[in-house]
Amino acid sequence: KIIKTTTTTTTTTSAISMKSFQIFTALSFIVLGNANDALALHASNGNGNDNDNAYFTPSRKPSLSELITQKIQISALQRPNGLLASTLLPIVSFIEQANPLLIKKREAFGPNFCNSGTVVLSEWDQVEQILTTIPQARTFRLGTGFLNAKRLPMMVGGEGQSKRNVWFLSLDQRGAGGDGMHEAVRSVFIRYFTVKALERQNDSTARALLDQLVEDYKVMDHGLGGAFFRNSKRGFLPFVIKYIHYCLYGIDPSDKKKFRTLYGFYFGNVATKSAAYYFSVAGTIFNVAHMFKFNRLLPKVAQIYEDSPSMMEMPDEVTSFKLTKNEVAHMTIPIMSIAATLGPRDMIQYAMGADKLPNHNTPGVHTDKIDVCSIWDGINLDDRDEVVKYIYEVNRLRPPVGHSHHVAVEDFTVKILGKDRTFPKGTVILIPISLTMLDKNKWGSDVHEFNLDRRNLVDESMIFHSVGNMTNGRMCPGKEFGLNMSVQVVTECGKARRQMGETNAGFLN
Repeated sequence: KIIKTTTTTTTTTSAISMKSFQIFTALSFIVLGNANDALALHASNGNGNDNDNAYFTPSRKPSLSELITQKIQISALQRPNGLLASTLLPIVSFIEQANPLLIKKREAFGPNFCNSGTVVLSEWDQVEQILTTIPQARTFRLGTGFLNAKRLPMMVGGEGQSKRNVWFLSLDQRGAGGDGMHEAVRSVFIRYFTVKALERQNDSTARALLDQLVEDYKVMDHGLGGAFFRNSKRGFLPFVIKYIHYCLYGIDPSDKKKFRTLYGFYFGNVATKSAAYYFSVAGTIFNVAHMFKFNRLLPKVAQIYEDSPSMMEMPDEVTSFKLTKNEVAHMTIPIMSIAATLGPRDMIQYAMGADKLPNHNTPGVHTDKIDVCSIWDGINLDDRDEVVKYIYEVNRLRPPVGHSHHVAVEDFTVKILGKDRTFPKGTVILIPISLTMLDKNKWGSDVHEFNLDRRNLVDESMIFHSVGNMTNGRMCPGKEFGLNMSVQVVTECGKARRQMGETNAGFLN
């Protein structure tokens, strides 16, 4: 027995040593190759396809650690079944998804590089084509982060049928391997929720919620990080939950029991935790930290939705896929967590000066010094087009959705680190909206400054995952609703600012 145990231990140790040696050897080749790659990148043509590209030649030299992680990702993504892909790529991806710093990487590597286990292609024409003409294949990711598929709506499709995915942000489109489920689920959301929301948005109930918001704005601290934007009992966050749920679902805003459940699930103490619940690692941490609150509340939220006026108008089964009300209710929950409650919230808060705009830790960039409230105070609030441009320019500087993704349906070749690199079908490609909206080639040398009269600001904006109104079928289905909501709040609270400018100047920024 002693001999057998010793032999087993020796064999195990040898296997570990061999794997360690293989990793060490791979890293050695990567490190040895980095000096030449760095010299080639900065001494010749850099990355990209156009010598007129402002980012074609990188503006700073990457650190050794940046080069190593870049080479690890290139090698691992080119060989998805290789050693690096199974050992080091998950570690690098996890570290980078927490702090992607895409702008810093573009400075160091040019328009094409790797980040969080994806290939980033940031040239305007490439991203425009992806958003407007190319059908997209997807996987369980949100931007740079990994989603936990088990927490997403994978409902039973009927008696005797296996579970099926109804989470439409991860569904492939037709033409990219999809069977039509993406189009079906999206059509349900638009028909039964978005259309109804646009109707309710201007009725007396929505108006009363907006009027109450304005009254709260007048009496609460609405400066940078003020109580108006943070309080859970009154002010902006309760308004967001009530307004959006009334408009989309028709839920009575005076139903305190339902809204305690909804607010507790979506915002709780921190207004991002229900979104974090769907991520692989963060979701587990938050769920455990809150004693599995999300698991307890999710069925209650689904039932509230299933009993809502919007869903009561639905047939028991919809589309050729025979989606049930239960499936649709569960399908909308992550949409509400990840997009519908957070997108408009962020768009409005930055436009109202609740938070500073980011400067992206870039030398010479002072976006965080822009006083948006002073600009807000100077626009014509009776001119909807001007208010819209103001909202678009604020959110160009800080997009509500920084990046999304699609999956390559065939092999492709791009230049990274000064060389042509071929990646296989199945590689995840990041759609870096945060980079395209801060692209000097498109928006000019004043790209980090506020310019209300910026050319094609609205018509070519990508903040709604489209190029203006041009889309391949992936544009935010709540675009019009979210923009209307933003215009209403910015207009009415802006007028309140001006009315109390002399008597309540202490609250003005």
